[in-house]
Amino acid sequence: MKNKKAWGVIITLGLLVLSKFKFVLVILKVLKLQTLISMAIYLWMYALIYGWKFAVAFVYLIFIHEMGHTYAAKRLKLPVSPAIFIPFVGAAIAMKEMPKSAKDEAYLAYMGPVFGLLAFLPAFPLYFYSEDPFWALVIFLGGLLNLFNLIPITPLDGGRIAAGISTKLWAVGLIILLGYSIYNFSILGFIITIIGAMEWYRIYQQQKNLAKDKKEVSSYITTNNLLREHSERASVSNFTYYAGSFKKDILNEQLRETFNILNKVEELETTEEQDREIIDEFLLRFDEQVHKIKNEFERKAAYYKTDNKTKLKLFVIYMGLVVFLAASTYFGNSIIMESEEMKRIME
Repeated sequence: MKNKKAWGVIITLGLLVLSKFKFVLVILKVLKLQTLISMAIYLWMYALIYGWKFAVAFVYLIFIHEMGHTYAAKRLKLPVSPAIFIPFVGAAIAMKEMPKSAKDEAYLAYMGPVFGLLAFLPAFPLYFYSEDPFWALVIFLGGLLNLFNLIPITPLDGGRIAAGISTKLWAVGLIILLGYSIYNFSILGFIITIIGAMEWYRIYQQQKNLAKDKKEVSSYITTNNLLREHSERASVSNFTYYAGSFKKDILNEQLRETFNILNKVEELETTEEQDREIIDEFLLRFDEQVHKIKNEFERKAAYYKTDNKTKLKLFVIYMGLVVFLAASTYFGNSIIMESEEMKRIME
């Protein structure tokens, strides 16, 4: 058992070092076979340590789990990358675009454990028919894998589900995961705990700053309206001076840079008609940027707002999954403990 853990740690550290070299990812991308190649490497490495039976079962369970996320992403019309298998870590798909709300994010997260549950359900009748403890191992692995993923802390599925219920649940997830990591001295657990804590702090700061952001966006909208009104009645030189007085109050760098368009009026020898075109270009771009900032603020403000009915539904489904997966893990483990062969594999 100690030798297996030692090899696991050595190989994991080696992979973390290799992951820093971007050419590995580039090669996989060019081949267009990143899922198949990473799956083969994953399978081979687990087979070396635990044997082919265990490796095939584990890869199968993880693959179906990730296909659940892929299915949900397609339903939500969200572009995602192919699944990549990372030995001694798991597998993941990368979102190329964020969901529109925490409700959609929860749905995306749910489909992983749901598909994961469906993946090992056939193992129940197969065990009762054959009494082969290998099927109990599949049940145990499927239950544990998906149950671990339901710990309510990002980047685990449970954290994304909790986002649709209450971000306060992330505190519970942090305590659970930290306790698990200390008890099992899990390096991966500690890494996820740190990532989860950082993400929770980021969201906390984002939500805390919403009132300030709202005031800032409101000032940009007011400025935009005042500039448009003034442009209709003022001369070119007067408008340029008037617009310049607002620049110092603008915090957004992109909006501040837009004011540089007006420098053309002063620096170049242009006609009044050309000056007017420059001002119109400035107003158009300023208006577009203000609306973009406004839309982004509204998206952030509304992202974690979920109605009580949806929260209750998400919570009930979450608890149902936790209970069933916990029962499955217990059932599989109780049978494994009675089988010397399975106990040797798990050790």
